[in-house]
Amino acid sequence: MKHIIIGTAGHIDHGKTTLIRALTGRNTDRLKEEQDRGITIELGFTWFDLEENLRCGIIDVPGHEKFIQQMVSGVVGMDMVLVVVAADEGIMPQTREHLDILKLLGIEKCILVLTKCDTVDPEWISMMEEDIKEELKGSILEHAPVVRVSSVTGEGIEDCKKAISEMIQALPERDTKGIPRLPIDRVFSLQGFGTIITGTLISGTLHKGDALEIYPEGLKARIRNIQVHEQDSEIAEAGQRVALNLTGVKKEELHKGSVISAENSMENSTLMDGKVTMLPDTKRSLKNRERLHFLSGTKEVLCRVVLLDKEEIGPGEEGLCEFILEEETVFKRGDRFILRFYSPVETIGGGVVLEPNARKKKRFSDDAIQELLSKDKGSLEDVLETLLREELETLYTIPSLAKRISHSKEEIEPAMENLIREERVFPVLVQKERYFLHKENAYILGTEMEHVLEAFYKKHPYRIGIPKAEMREKLLKNSKQNLFDACIPFISGVRLEGEYLLLTDRTDFKDEAYQRMETNILSQLSEAGFMLPRVEELDRKKAKEEDFLDILQNLVVEGQLVKVGEDPELLILKENLDKVEDYLKSYFSENEVLGIATLKDRFGTSRKCAKALIQYFDKVKMTKRVAGEAERVAGPELNHQ
Repeated sequence: MKHIIIGTAGHIDHGKTTLIRALTGRNTDRLKEEQDRGITIELGFTWFDLEENLRCGIIDVPGHEKFIQQMVSGVVGMDMVLVVVAADEGIMPQTREHLDILKLLGIEKCILVLTKCDTVDPEWISMMEEDIKEELKGSILEHAPVVRVSSVTGEGIEDCKKAISEMIQALPERDTKGIPRLPIDRVFSLQGFGTIITGTLISGTLHKGDALEIYPEGLKARIRNIQVHEQDSEIAEAGQRVALNLTGVKKEELHKGSVISAENSMENSTLMDGKVTMLPDTKRSLKNRERLHFLSGTKEVLCRVVLLDKEEIGPGEEGLCEFILEEETVFKRGDRFILRFYSPVETIGGGVVLEPNARKKKRFSDDAIQELLSKDKGSLEDVLETLLREELETLYTIPSLAKRISHSKEEIEPAMENLIREERVFPVLVQKERYFLHKENAYILGTEMEHVLEAFYKKHPYRIGIPKAEMREKLLKNSKQNLFDACIPFISGVRLEGEYLLLTDRTDFKDEAYQRMETNILSQLSEAGFMLPRVEELDRKKAKEEDFLDILQNLVVEGQLVKVGEDPELLILKENLDKVEDYLKSYFSENEVLGIATLKDRFGTSRKCAKALIQYFDKVKMTKRVAGEAERVAGPELNHQ
């Protein structure tokens, strides 16, 4: 069965609730105060079957100006709206405000319903209809169908249903594959059942038994039961009015305005970027740092607005803004919002969310403005690319991207594959998890690394490169070392050699002085053999201390020398270390236990040097210490050979 959500809008006492009763046979005013006063205060909900496989949920919203927040809450998830105008009064102030709100929230499918037609003569109705059409030129109702009804006599009710049916044919399909999102508009409890919430499921699908998260509270819950239009159901889909019986949470913990979604699928925010459109007939201009009422979904929160591209936004104008919210909430790109002046409270404009989890921006920054413009007009691919490009120090995975922009992984994956195929982003593999590096950021990182290395070489002309950990701390300190290492192959101009980063073309620094010092070091170690010297024991032969140590370190990086032992650290030629390794392999093929004394005697060295050598092979897991300090058995690396 297809489900449609219909809303109402219009001035107080123009017959919205009575119209719904005529369409459905049910009264949506559930509060005693509502029934006593004859006005709708809270949202009312009911439904009717239009055709055999078409069920229409209908939302009754308040018309009184004091209840605008309730009206905005009711618009969430609506497919179309019945704009109710009493034939005996015509367009009234709240009618206009409701139309403004509908336009700002992107509601385009509307039917103009003239009610109370039994109270005036046909000639008056015709005149009123012409007046209304003239007044509504340029509004969302300019081309809307018009239906005349009397909810008392039933006249025109079938015509209203026919108009609804015809409009439904042009409605787009709901997004049932995205993450489920249900803004809560009511919370209550029933004895024997526990906590119950209601709302309109605006995207995705929910199943009985699903584990959920309530945002921004971060509470975890599970669906015990689902009702769709007062009937138990195993599943709820986007576009349906839903009541959920939840386990794991108490009524007191939940609030109107919270959002139910999948676990770990959304990110709380107090900073959001958006495009604002001011109402053309507002008497106010929006100024920087203004305090406003911010309404989105079923949530109302106070905020400060930072104007990014203008000094002020006047009536009928648009602008890019940063919103500093006074409470945490959650958004998705494309969500609509309403702005109301702080005091006196009146609707001044609205807009659309461009970046739900924004980073602080400088006013009038060309880069920031261009990024927001691309998010406004671009596709999902463009949004993802912009996000990856602007976040230089953060590399995202598919799950973290999905959470950041409140999309499902299934929505994001095809877009990311296109970006990879077009070589706009590079997939960086770390422990079977793909991170994404934007092509421009790879270039920027390469350029910055070259600058760092060039400055480094001026200070250390004989050093081969900079420790990679030091480079990461300078440029990508928010990334783990293994992720930083995995990015290096995608960055031109630099290469990784052991634990050091160096310029790819770093070959011309070994001048005559360098070669003399290098020969001196290698000669001393060759003469030393297995009597391993400490660094400070080597003869500098009048070389500068810093230059000597740099060349010594280069020999280690190049693999000609190896540092062994722990305290003290000793030096050995790699070719001599290889001889010790060959001996160990041969020894453990015939023996189980090796004593340090045996190693000492075999290579004619001291106990200190033999201990340093065996500590090295412990570290690379070719040997393993047993019982006392002096004995070793074959380690895992030898056993695997």
